[in-house]
Amino acid sequence: MPIAMDTIAIILFVHSVDKRYSIAGALTAVAALTTVISTPLWAKAADRIGQRRVLLTAVPIRVSAFITFILLVENGAPIWSWFIAIFLAESSSLSIGSMTRRRWMHMIPENESDLLSTSYVFESFLDEMIYILGPVITTAVVTAIAPVAGIILGIIFLVIGAPLIALHRKSDPGIHPHDSEVKVKSVMRSKKLQAIAIPLTIAGGSFSATNISVVAFADERGVKAAAGVLLGVWALGGAISAIINGAIHWKISHGARYLGYLVGMTIVAVSFPFISNLYLLGVALFLQGMCIAPLLPNGLSMLTKSIPNSQMTQAISLATAGIPLTGALASFLSGQLIDNYGARAGLWLPFSFLLLSCSASIPYLKSYKD
Repeated sequence: MPIAMDTIAIILFVHSVDKRYSIAGALTAVAALTTVISTPLWAKAADRIGQRRVLLTAVPIRVSAFITFILLVENGAPIWSWFIAIFLAESSSLSIGSMTRRRWMHMIPENESDLLSTSYVFESFLDEMIYILGPVITTAVVTAIAPVAGIILGIIFLVIGAPLIALHRKSDPGIHPHDSEVKVKSVMRSKKLQAIAIPLTIAGGSFSATNISVVAFADERGVKAAAGVLLGVWALGGAISAIINGAIHWKISHGARYLGYLVGMTIVAVSFPFISNLYLLGVALFLQGMCIAPLLPNGLSMLTKSIPNSQMTQAISLATAGIPLTGALASFLSGQLIDNYGARAGLWLPFSFLLLSCSASIPYLKSYKD
């Protein structure tokens, strides 16, 4: 749940105190940049020492740092201290999605690749359901209780969920140590991983830009609470698309579908800056969401036979680890554009990042042919 709550929760909490979207955007940018480094390292550790030890080590650090962040903001501490607390919190950020997908790979026999693809889509469906519920719940508790309530609820979900995963021994893939006498190639040298990770990294900017711009868009119209509903509708489109894609026995390759959904996201994003109505923006977000959910499952299905098991959790994590990198840049740019020119200016950014993402996929066209 926290993956769908933390960004909007931080924005709403900080803006309630500081009143500047630029500071809120800068904080979420620092958070995103930190996760780019931390999540692959923790994923690599999970392959080496096991998911259970990683979960039980990282989660207490993250919870403590977030509590510190709350206390610093509410007690008027210097703004630079807020950034340090956020950095510490995100340095213990884990890619739970990578861990669960690795567990599916462990539980499903190698000769049932179709079932593995379905499990990836199922995980994406669950992700979308989380993204539907997360923003709605966050804005609801912030509006009804207090600005800090969204962050606190995310902490509660994490404290409950992480031990449940750690204790689920049946699905635990165990430890995959490397042979010390064998030189292991860097997983990022895989062309198929590059073909997935690089376009996704650039596309990540569109996600963050959309998040903060939608909040500002709703705020400008005096209905800030509607931001959570709009972001929920965005995810609802993904959930419905995930069900449809998981049920179809496709004859089109995973790579072709990956490219098709990326182009579809870009086409829909062109409409964002020209929309002035909340309902029309909801329709556009719904349509784009239908392209987002199947994107990652099709990409990950390309990796199944090209990455060794001893590096699989790391590879799955790296496929999406770069998303916060451009997300950080987009958060900063969105905050600046919105503060100076309004929400509509911020809504140009999603299309810009997606257009660059499509361009980045061109050198890897051969890799998309299964």
